[in-house]
Amino acid sequence: MSFPDGTPTPPAGWYPDPAGSPAQRWWDGARWTEHLQHAQPATPQAPPPAPYGAYAPVAPAPVPPGTPVYNVFIWVITFLPLVSLLLLPLSLTEVDRMIAYTGDPYGDPYGLSPYGGYSPAGLAAQAITTIAGWLIYAAVIVFAVLDRKWLLRHGYDRPFHWAWAFLGVVYPIGRSVIVRRRAGRGIAPMWASIAILALSIIVSIVVAVAVFNAVFAAATLTGSYT
Repeated sequence: MSFPDGTPTPPAGWYPDPAGSPAQRWWDGARWTEHLQHAQPATPQAPPPAPYGAYAPVAPAPVPPGTPVYNVFIWVITFLPLVSLLLLPLSLTEVDRMIAYTGDPYGDPYGLSPYGGYSPAGLAAQAITTIAGWLIYAAVIVFAVLDRKWLLRHGYDRPFHWAWAFLGVVYPIGRSVIVRRRAGRGIAPMWASIAILALSIIVSIVVAVAVFNAVFAAATLTGSYT
């Protein structure tokens, strides 16, 4: 069944009263009846419950003003790489001797030493630099653990994890960033670490270029004699 204009008739049910009253009138599928009922108020839909475990992230709490940001541990971590830089001359103990043998067309740098070309002094120097390097690496990790415990004792929420100390300069940089977010200051170890890293790279490049030039010059001189 349909209306004269071709619109299908709606099924039987309660509909807004065409007479304009606030009630609903029963449509029997063919015509309006005299049956009325009060319109049911719309029930507000409750918001769906949050999924289990879904909570809004909580921002880390700042520390009270005046809370210390530095300690001896972070400064030791920051400046320990300078010790490796100061030990660099020890790793060059054998360079002069090797260059001298390179410039001698009849020299044999491996024939005068049972230690693979190293003299006893050169071998000792290499041992010292190697052992010192591992000790410095271990000390940085130990001091990072102590530094993190110190930060927790002073109220720092979720400080930078000490395990980043395995990546060397990453720990003082990350630690400085986190402390600055909590206290508004404490960034100095980051800049000091970056400066020391840049200095180490520059010194290493300069030394490597100098050694290469010396060896190349000695080898060129040897070639001119043969």
